[in-house]
Amino acid sequence: MKKGFTLIELLTVVLIVAILTAVGLPQYRKVVQKARAAEAESMMRSIYDSSERLAGEFGYRSYDKLVAAKGGAANYSFKRLDMFDAANLPAGCSLQDDGQRLQCGKFDYKISVNGYVAAKMKVKPEGVLLLLNRDDLDLYCQGTEDQCDIFGLDVVSGVSF
Repeated sequence: MKKGFTLIELLTVVLIVAILTAVGLPQYRKVVQKARAAEAESMMRSIYDSSERLAGEFGYRSYDKLVAAKGGAANYSFKRLDMFDAANLPAGCSLQDDGQRLQCGKFDYKISVNGYVAAKMKVKPEGVLLLLNRDDLDLYCQGTEDQCDIFGLDVVSGVSF
């Protein structure tokens, strides 16, 4: 009796692996993108909380009201936030643009852009904005419909990073 596999058995195994890959790979990519969105959301919520604490220290009810009353976001950048000053930056993060932008791995963050805390993706889909609304704390996406569907987020427009 001969030992080994027949050509039909090998082709069957290859076909099964190909089908599993075709089905599994898109799902894997979707899970990776959702994990990235969760990472950005966590950081944006930390930025939001820290900016609201800063506003409270000055007697204002929100960061946007503080900036409007005191004249410009340049004076109230990441450098002024308790969790994001130079001594407390998260690992792998750095301040850019005189403290107006926080660069971390796959995202760039801004404290306030048109009423949102913003995260701009630096990996595929590059340039997509994930936005945390400062009023209702919901997460939104600015990109194409397909890009935002991957994250399961509603699309907004008109926000420039």
